[in-house]
Amino acid sequence: MSVLSWSGGRAQGSDDSDESRVFAYALAGALVLQAALVATVAFWPYRKPQTVLPSSIAVEMVTLPRPAPSAPKPRPRPVVPVVHKVEPKPLVTKERAREVVPPRVRSKVAPRSMPITKPRKTVPAASPSPQMIASLMSRYVGLVRPMIEGHLRVPALLKAMGMSGHSTIEFRLSPRGRLLWAKVLVPSRIRAVNAAALAAVEGSHYPQFLRHMPRRDTTFEITVHISGDGS
Repeated sequence: MSVLSWSGGRAQGSDDSDESRVFAYALAGALVLQAALVATVAFWPYRKPQTVLPSSIAVEMVTLPRPAPSAPKPRPRPVVPVVHKVEPKPLVTKERAREVVPPRVRSKVAPRSMPITKPRKTVPAASPSPQMIASLMSRYVGLVRPMIEGHLRVPALLKAMGMSGHSTIEFRLSPRGRLLWAKVLVPSRIRAVNAAALAAVEGSHYPQFLRHMPRRDTTFEITVHISGDGS
């Protein structure tokens, strides 16, 4: 009897110890978990809240020019009605018109006789005679000859050889003295003489025709003497 009671008491005591151990383990695990949570919260890195600054905007103040003052609008002129006064024309009857118009009076005074002027007879100018024209021509050639001799240049060949000669040149002039053409009419045996005489005629300036000379283009002849020995 005593053995059975002892073994029964031992079995009950072992069950109580197992339950206490499980509770102790559960309590210890809860404490460890709580300690871990507290440590995690304590050592968690603290971050400051980031403040978002407003973005800066550059603003430039620009002064706009003042608008030009607008020209004042012209005031409309008052329209003044134009009144034309029309005067009534007097009615003229036939009897009154007859009284106004004076009768024609015939004058008995004879009209003055105008002096009769006789037309003057124009006497035509006497045309110059052939002798007079020839004399004027010779006088004009006498004026022209010194001008041609002043433009005469003796060739060096004639001076070197001491040769001389003469050549007749024919030329035509206008009444104003303008040279129209020139040519050798009677040549010399020496070509240098002909060339020098023609160059002297073509290089000269001529005066106008003399009074009473024919006012038309005229042909002249002149003999030019060229000497290489100075004679």
